[in-house]
Amino acid sequence: MQRKRSIHRQGPVHAPLTKRAAVAQPTDLEYIHFFDTCEIHKERLPEIDKTIDGKIIPGKPRYQNISALVGGAPAAGTPSLSLSPLPMFSPTSPSTGGLSDLGSGVIHTTPPSFDSRWSALNEPSGFGFSSLGLPALTQGLPGFGKSFSLPPSPYNTSGRIPWYFIACVHYRECGFSFKKHLHNGDPLTAYTTHVPANRPQVGHPPPFTFEESAVDALKLMKFDKIAGWPLPVILRKLEAYNGFGYTSIHKIPSPYLWGYSNLYTKGLYVSDGKFDDNAVSKQMGTAVILKRMEERGLISIPRS
Repeated sequence: MQRKRSIHRQGPVHAPLTKRAAVAQPTDLEYIHFFDTCEIHKERLPEIDKTIDGKIIPGKPRYQNISALVGGAPAAGTPSLSLSPLPMFSPTSPSTGGLSDLGSGVIHTTPPSFDSRWSALNEPSGFGFSSLGLPALTQGLPGFGKSFSLPPSPYNTSGRIPWYFIACVHYRECGFSFKKHLHNGDPLTAYTTHVPANRPQVGHPPPFTFEESAVDALKLMKFDKIAGWPLPVILRKLEAYNGFGYTSIHKIPSPYLWGYSNLYTKGLYVSDGKFDDNAVSKQMGTAVILKRMEERGLISIPRS
């Protein structure tokens, strides 16, 4: 049987966001509350567990190695990569993004502009989940939508990217294929053609290894500059990888995070810039994957 090919669609050109027009994002406390109140659909548990056991856990050594390479300290027994400087791409680039969920093909569709994902990475704006039409989730939790500071964490929140974060991005952007760029799912046999185009920049022409391209993608998003990776940071960066259009424009939880849970019902970008109110995601959310891994004792994510 002929395997279905991944489909990519070029999105429209969007103006980059300025600080005055920052994308509305959930606060740290809201991300924590959403994660802790998330209930995974029971009928989806076998599929999620199969993905964890068959894809994520076997790939753990490679994800850990990539994390070490991004941090500048290659894993033991692994030759270091010589990477060239990684300039950010032009803010006038057309948009593309993470996976949508039509059929079994991989369709790259991004709600807002690709540039908005990067300009808003570290600018939570007090979005307020009450505006998502889920008032029950915010009752009894004062301060939603307002700035606040969390107490010091008792956990070790080192600057190294958690391996399970990389695994989640690998799932959504590449369908766990090690023959595709982590940037956007383009094949490793050539430079990326979708945004960000002409990556990776690693000092030699194609083809590329998955590891060197993944390091380029993660550094391009400046993930190597993040000092700690508690739960709110992980969820914000995962949502940023796909875009904040679901929460900021349509006021619904993003299926990129919450698919297969009680927090997401319907609403989906079926192509770049085209939102269908009745379409339903057919992929598990990345936060749902992490929730299940934590339930099974495979990982423990610090809350602050």
